[in-house]
Amino acid sequence: MDFQGILSTIRRHVKLTEEEEHKLCDLLSIKQLKRKEFLVRGGEDARHEYYVNKGCLRTYYLDKKGMEHNIYFAVEGYWVSDIYSRTFNTAALCNIVAVEDCELVHISNLALESFLKEIPALERFFRISYQNSLATHHIKTIQLLSMTGCERYNYFRAKYPEFDKRIPQKHIASYLGFTPEFFNTIRSKAIRSDNNGMVAGRF
Repeated sequence: MDFQGILSTIRRHVKLTEEEEHKLCDLLSIKQLKRKEFLVRGGEDARHEYYVNKGCLRTYYLDKKGMEHNIYFAVEGYWVSDIYSRTFNTAALCNIVAVEDCELVHISNLALESFLKEIPALERFFRISYQNSLATHHIKTIQLLSMTGCERYNYFRAKYPEFDKRIPQKHIASYLGFTPEFFNTIRSKAIRSDNNGMVAGRF
């Protein structure tokens, strides 16, 4: 089984012994998802942590009117789960669905929590991961309050170029808090600006 991606990600932040890495791998499993297949549905128990080996997923909340609100995207090297369900051992609030065919590494919350007590270095790794995730959410909240639509989209493109290329535009629009019509206007302006910059750069 291919666990090299998750091990490489962990090694960038903390150092585990060879024995600890082997013990971790014994707890991991591989899960395959087809495009449009659900990993988690709202209302289900979602007590697993997933690492994306291949593919792309989106996490969205479904409101009372049936409208989807995208809150998170995950591609290779990202982690994905319903953090509320995992933390409070309750039903998931969100849906997680594959945007592309996916290969995921997963571990149950129960096995992970037990292993974290045994291996403090790995607990530090997840603390760093959660801090980074919280900081990203913090920035997004500030952007919604302070940035114009153009500024938010340009930041998104610069920060997550792979998302802009792989995720359908309607889902990006939802993530940024735009209507599809407004997103098309913003994106057209950005493309024109890019093209003008390319022309200017030739002289």
